[in-house]
Amino acid sequence: MEFADLRPIEPITRDHDRKTFISGVKKLDNYLQDRAIGDTEKNLSRVFVLTLKEKPNTIVGYYSLASLQIPTENLPEQLSKKLNYKIVGTTLLGKLTVGEDWQREKCKLRLGEYLLLHAMLSTWTAAQSVASWALVVDVLAGERGDPTGFYVKKGFIAFQDNASRLFLPMATIEAVLRKAELI
Repeated sequence: MEFADLRPIEPITRDHDRKTFISGVKKLDNYLQDRAIGDTEKNLSRVFVLTLKEKPNTIVGYYSLASLQIPTENLPEQLSKKLNYKIVGTTLLGKLTVGEDWQREKCKLRLGEYLLLHAMLSTWTAAQSVASWALVVDVLAGERGDPTGFYVKKGFIAFQDNASRLFLPMATIEAVLRKAELI
């Protein structure tokens, strides 16, 4: 498979085949199958899917975004002092996964990175209208291992009180997007 075989990432709809998606992490699969549409319709989160050109209803991977307020006391001290607020608005990358048939072991494309970059671009774009200080992810270690290293390699930083909650400041996201010539 090549990137040319993929459709642009788009918001999920009821037409997408959620029931056959398998990432190998039950919690992520169950969310897509059982809650993604409802959460989207209730404006609780936005779910974006990557699909195939020849099978536009087949989900290759997905991610979700939602708003989140975080207490700054849990950030590294040098950052929390600069913010001068007790709570800041951020964007939560609630879910991000790729289907088993398209994960790195079976597919040469780095679709997880592709989805993450798109999530960063979506977050940065939205933050131009409604401020968001960072992109936050609660790392889900599961049956397929612990993806913390994936996020740390992309520059995410752990919260002081919770090593499985990571954040990427919007200033870093902007620098990444400029380097990639996406903005």
